[in-house]
Amino acid sequence: MNITKMKQSQMRCKINAFRRHKERMYAFSNNFSLVRFSNRTGNQLNSLRFSLSESKQHIMKKLEVCIDLLSKNHKFITEAIFENGSRCDVLDLTSGVVYEILCSETDEIFEEKIKKYPKELEIVKVRV
Repeated sequence: MNITKMKQSQMRCKINAFRRHKERMYAFSNNFSLVRFSNRTGNQLNSLRFSLSESKQHIMKKLEVCIDLLSKNHKFITEAIFENGSRCDVLDLTSGVVYEILCSETDEIFEEKIKKYPKELEIVKVRV
């Protein structure tokens, strides 16, 4: 066994892992800066928030999306409020995706709503 080559290989692995981690955290922090300051507190991260005015189907679909994101080790905010005042159902901070759950909303209302979202984010329509 060549100990020197093993140490070099281990060091390359550590450097590559650090670089990948840094890239993921940079993408996370960019998406995090799009939401209002009040949503950036730690207790909002990876927690399900809902209103009693939402239908049960809407809440359950939001829960399914959140469980799926948690299983992928993604960071998310539910009911995130953007700097311009618009609000989305689920914002995946890790990949920069907005999940809009449509229960009673029409496609026209959905199209009007997403015009207010930051252009950097990808929008996914989820039907109940």
